[in-house]
Amino acid sequence: MEELEADLPENHDPDVVGEAGFPPGGSPDEFVANLMTFLKEAAAKLQASPPRERPTPSDLRFRAAFHEAADIELELKKGANANPIIVQRANLLRQDVWSRWRAGEHGGSPDAPLTQAISKLADVADRQLTLLSGQTPVSTIHAPSLSPAIPRENSPAVRHDPPPPRPVLSDAPMFSQITEEYLEMQEKAGAARGAISTTRLRAFIFQEIVGDQPFDSYLPKQLQDYVYLLQHLPVEYTREGKEHEALQHMSPKWLMEWNRQHSCWETLALKTMQDGYVQVVKTILATAALEHPFKNPFAGLRIRWPKKAKPSVKREALDYEKLDRAFELGVASGYLDDAMIPPICLLSTRRIGIIPWIRGCDIDRKHGVDIVRVNGIVYDKMRGKYARVPYKTNASLQFFVLHKFFRDIGFVDWAMTQGDNFIFAGLQSLTDASDTASKRVNRLLLRAGAKGMNIEVGHSMRHGGKDLLIEEEVDPETRRRQMGHEVDDVHANYGEREELRRQQCRTLYEFALPKEIDWNRFKGLDFEAMARKPRQVGRPKRGKASDPAASD
Repeated sequence: MEELEADLPENHDPDVVGEAGFPPGGSPDEFVANLMTFLKEAAAKLQASPPRERPTPSDLRFRAAFHEAADIELELKKGANANPIIVQRANLLRQDVWSRWRAGEHGGSPDAPLTQAISKLADVADRQLTLLSGQTPVSTIHAPSLSPAIPRENSPAVRHDPPPPRPVLSDAPMFSQITEEYLEMQEKAGAARGAISTTRLRAFIFQEIVGDQPFDSYLPKQLQDYVYLLQHLPVEYTREGKEHEALQHMSPKWLMEWNRQHSCWETLALKTMQDGYVQVVKTILATAALEHPFKNPFAGLRIRWPKKAKPSVKREALDYEKLDRAFELGVASGYLDDAMIPPICLLSTRRIGIIPWIRGCDIDRKHGVDIVRVNGIVYDKMRGKYARVPYKTNASLQFFVLHKFFRDIGFVDWAMTQGDNFIFAGLQSLTDASDTASKRVNRLLLRAGAKGMNIEVGHSMRHGGKDLLIEEEVDPETRRRQMGHEVDDVHANYGEREELRRQQCRTLYEFALPKEIDWNRFKGLDFEAMARKPRQVGRPKRGKASDPAASD
């Protein structure tokens, strides 16, 4: 409070009515209280008041401050249902509103005259003036009803706080247009729905920050400035976490600016910025330059990456204790995918995304063991059309061995009876079976105590399966073929078949299972009943987050 009072003019009196029509007070709390009192007194006069003249800059500043302050107080009145971000940072937000209003009235200097103050308004106040003058009203603090959620299938119709439009000096297509052209091309090329959605989101964020303009009119400096700001994007804006749901309703630009000043959210890793967000933008423009007779402004541009950006983390294999707990929760849930996808991932070392595409007819006997062949294109009986399996490389389509554990518990016999139907049919009824399977496994692991945050996640079981094969002294070539990797030495393997040989299959079928995991819990399961169990819709009730049967 002493710091606040030190910023005020020497002749300032908290009880004297200012130009806004009420005493500004000596603190954010007094400012809000006086503002609300003034509003109540003014409300009774509104009906009988004659039409006002065009509002002055001071009027507009007051309205902007009021709207922001009211947003905060209304959100806090929701109690337990209030946005946790607003609740935790209420005092900071009030201080920000009050400081910007006072800076606007005094031009940033206590002794500056009002005429000089108007020309030195803060950037945020200028933005609010523009919004109140007739453009789309968007609250820079919290406006869930006006802010679009993370874009999924269609481009967002509402934009947050776009930069001022630049003069159109080119006939080149706008960035939004070439983005849609690129996504359409990707879709025709067979890109997965999840990959298209991710690309759309990252292009949307660039457009929000830099602006939508003819693609050849961007300046290299704009991309560099975008990189400097991007390093402050909260990682949970696009990744599931405690604050993901709240963050996705906010302007990404506001989040970056706020996080840059206050460092209150974990940020993106440098590699994600490089290979994800920035590379997407450069690829879209490079593709557009091939399709249209205009120059790519970012061709050959060397980006200066922020030295303070968060370094990338390495995935770690899960220890057997956490895996055992995850398997326990999966079986207790009663859902077939929760119970069986994790152990299949671990013992087969295959990616989670390919497992939901296994059909009963894909399981076969070869060299005396059970194997799985997943075709690259499968017929979806539910939708009556062929679908592309989201495999990564051609080597991913080589058959892999199912450990004899799955035959011992009766899973292989049941799965083969499904014929040309998908084993995990419940996942196939959803928009993106692979993405949903990955998210469900990740949530299961989090409940089992996994670190998450791209360190201990579903893909970690693939690493853990490889470590398990190493511990069992399975040779490198056998491990690579089982994991669906290309064999490294082409010359040494010239003339040899690419698939697993008989002895390799026997090794993968019979290796010893970790004793730290209770494999007996899988015996006697009714796989048919688990496959037919309807998945609950909605989030688990409070206090039951650890419930193994909690829904998605």
